[in-house]
Amino acid sequence: MAITQRISGMLRAWWRHRGSLAISLAVTIGALVIYFATFVGERPTPVFDAIGRLELNSLDYRFRVRGRQNPDPRIVIIDIDQRSQEVLGRWPFPRIHFAHMLDALHEDGARVVAFDITFSQQDATALPLRTLRANLEKQKKEGHPPNPQMVEQIKQLEEQYNYDKLFAESIKRFGSVVLGNFFLRTEADLAGVDSGTLDRYANLIAFFPFPEVRPTRASQGEQDRLRLIQDFEDLDLIYRGAEANTEVLTGALSADKAACGFFNVAPDADGVVRRALLVLPYGRDEDRKQWDFYASIDVQTLRLYLGLPNEQTVLNFGPAGVAGIEFGPKLSVRPDDVGRMMVNYQGPAYSYLYVSLADVANRNFPPGLFRDKLVLVGASATGIGDLRATPFGGLNFPGVEIHANVIDNILNQHFLLRGADQHLADLALILLFGLPVGLWMALAQPRWMALPLLLVVPFGWLVYVAFEHGWWLNFVTPTLFTLLPNVGLVALFRVLIEEREKRKVRGAFQQYVSPEVIRRLLDDPKQVQPRKTEVSVMFSDVRGFTSISEKLDAQELADLLNQYLTEMTRIVFRNQGMLDKYIGDAVMALWGAPFEEPAHAKRACQAAIEMLERLSELQKEWRERGQPVLEIGIGINSGIASVGNMGSALRYGYTAMGDTVNLSSRLEGLNKEYGTRIIVSETTRAGVDGAGMLFRELDLIRVKGKAEPVTIYELVGITDSDEKLAEMCALFMKGREAYKRRDWREARGSFEAVLKQWPGDRPSQVFLARCDEYLAEEPSTEWDGVYEMKHK
Repeated sequence: MAITQRISGMLRAWWRHRGSLAISLAVTIGALVIYFATFVGERPTPVFDAIGRLELNSLDYRFRVRGRQNPDPRIVIIDIDQRSQEVLGRWPFPRIHFAHMLDALHEDGARVVAFDITFSQQDATALPLRTLRANLEKQKKEGHPPNPQMVEQIKQLEEQYNYDKLFAESIKRFGSVVLGNFFLRTEADLAGVDSGTLDRYANLIAFFPFPEVRPTRASQGEQDRLRLIQDFEDLDLIYRGAEANTEVLTGALSADKAACGFFNVAPDADGVVRRALLVLPYGRDEDRKQWDFYASIDVQTLRLYLGLPNEQTVLNFGPAGVAGIEFGPKLSVRPDDVGRMMVNYQGPAYSYLYVSLADVANRNFPPGLFRDKLVLVGASATGIGDLRATPFGGLNFPGVEIHANVIDNILNQHFLLRGADQHLADLALILLFGLPVGLWMALAQPRWMALPLLLVVPFGWLVYVAFEHGWWLNFVTPTLFTLLPNVGLVALFRVLIEEREKRKVRGAFQQYVSPEVIRRLLDDPKQVQPRKTEVSVMFSDVRGFTSISEKLDAQELADLLNQYLTEMTRIVFRNQGMLDKYIGDAVMALWGAPFEEPAHAKRACQAAIEMLERLSELQKEWRERGQPVLEIGIGINSGIASVGNMGSALRYGYTAMGDTVNLSSRLEGLNKEYGTRIIVSETTRAGVDGAGMLFRELDLIRVKGKAEPVTIYELVGITDSDEKLAEMCALFMKGREAYKRRDWREARGSFEAVLKQWPGDRPSQVFLARCDEYLAEEPSTEWDGVYEMKHK
């Protein structure tokens, strides 16, 4: 039952703050729209693109914080660096150096070599000899035959300096070699390249398509294939040309033991390379059914390194695009729908082992350095280097090392995942920062409303830990577009709208109720509106205040009264009561309003007892200081009253009106008649039944102006405070019962017995006098035991 009431109370509280909840709901929906449009739908609009870049920047920061990881030592980069140009001459180098490099690597036990460069033109070293021989042939045709020995010598020199042939022979000797090719897309790429050359290049790379391409739906494979090509086009990943290696070098590649792969990279909109292309469609034919899919240098290099036949390097595709790429039965990668893979960079530039091409070509390296290694050849030298922007910042990251990272990721399954699981986690966090935070914000006190912003700290830690474990979770949408606007807008709404009403309530009630009651009122300001409700009303008044005031000057009187009223008001507040007003030296207090309180009668009676206890302590202080001693009487009544802000258009205040209030005031005055200190009505007595308080029935009275009689009680004290008080009350009640039966003698005997033990008990004295009166003159037969009050 208590749990049900608590839940019901929370639901009512949230309903009162439905404006705040509506804002949180709107923010959450807006964040979900932004997330789907930016990170799921990939809408290329300026607004969504800007949001996407913010998230990419946050991802880059994670890379920079993480720094260098554990790059695979099996991957080595041979660098065409500045030293190579100093030792081997200006670029382009004679290809004999690459031949020497391959031979040195072959002898040292390297397993595979991949070139992040393209040899699309013939080596120019023997060009003067070829030109000379062509001139001699021309002279011969013109009737001027050259010296045969010279022609033969030139032919031998030409053969000696045919570095393309020598390079091709080195490729054949090594075996596991991947030559790089490059796809052309922009007008700048294609400028100066004629159609015939593009056709020739297309024919050269046609020998090395993706090793194995399989549809997941055999019956609709062609349809899915065309749809996949269209997906590439939608993302501007269709290339219109290619640059391949020369026929001599391409011919040196064995289809099974060697390969050709593209080394294109596709930067994001901000120019940073975060994703790698693993597959691309390409063809020169208008009919896309004739197009092939081609593998990247990363895929082909891994195939050769792992020693896989073509049929075990498989591109699977279906109606949703690329489904995965398999490298044998145990190794696979799950790229996005167009075969792009997030690059999980293992560190900043030069995290892998770099060796200068000059040192390898000249065999200037420790034996065994390349044994069983996967070797990538690329350039970083000024003017020829393929340098890229990466999450680590700057345009200084060698492109060949991007391929090293991709191969490392696949080989060791160190992926940066961004798929369905990550999207679900993002959505859960958006919803968490939306509705639950909104529910909390709706009920939080103003000083705590900024507290949810601290969630950014553990959330940032969670995002980073997930990143270290290979999950890319979205940071921008849950924080910048959910948490921050949720907290900011709800706080602004509550300050401008809800808190305005609360300030009115606080200003009106801070002098009249305890802080706890104010807090509860602020949760529901409508409680101050006029209404009828059940309350307990207390009146307390100082006895003989007029004579006391005549003995003191104005300042002394004010000090005495201030001390008394301050202490009494604190007790009212401590018992969750409301100070209605001060009437001179009198105090009027309410329980049960403005905030509903089921135990209002009990709290009022408890406050009355504490007031008398505190008054007793004050009386000691006053006597010690020689000041007048105040005595008070208290009346409490419970019932229905009209409560709320009442008054005029010029001035109003919260108060209670009605017969319940009037009777309370009358009960306070009856203390003078009966010589008591606290008198309560029968409704108040019923409201504290079983609360551990001791009452005795005083009388049945009819107050002036009322027809119905009222039973009144004296609140004697706490049940277990004095056993003799309970005995006195029982003996008094025995006299009251006899009194109501008109047995005056028995009643008189009981009251005398009370006075014998408690001579100062004024109610017993009052009833003893009445018994003597009725013994002297018997009341009429219509007497009903009701005592008629003749004054207010």
